[in-house]
Amino acid sequence: MKKTILVAMFATTLFACSTPSEKTATTATDATASSCVKEGPEVDLMKKVVASYSAGDWATMATCFSDTAKSWHNNDTVAMNMTDRIEMFKQQRATTGDVVDAGTPNYEVVTVPTTDSQYEGIKWGHAWINFKSTSKTGETSKSLTFVSFGIKDGKILYEQVIYDAK
Repeated sequence: MKKTILVAMFATTLFACSTPSEKTATTATDATASSCVKEGPEVDLMKKVVASYSAGDWATMATCFSDTAKSWHNNDTVAMNMTDRIEMFKQQRATTGDVVDAGTPNYEVVTVPTTDSQYEGIKWGHAWINFKSTSKTGETSKSLTFVSFGIKDGKILYEQVIYDAK
């Protein structure tokens, strides 16, 4: 009896310490996999938006967004059409004369599986930016800004921006 128990314990220990066989990727697994990348066409698109905003190149900025793109900033409860948002940026920049430096932003693009057809094919871009601006009067200000983008087919469908408005 003692030998049987000893053999059973040895076998259990052996199986418990063994390495499980490797999983092989399947099409279903690949299609439902999440990813996070720091480079690629969506990251390049976000970089283009931030660079054109910083330079006040509104025409280039507009080409990055879909015709129906929406924008929310901070506590906006209603989305603004991106065309109107860019027009607002133009007016603000003309008034303040700000020179804007985006520093070295941190970008990522996340892909997650979804069963909601509304979000199918959308990639989620995120950027953390330390904007520094200098007005025509010489005043400088800094703003840590977080931006989330919905990106599909090489265009931004929406932006959600959070920053300190002070």
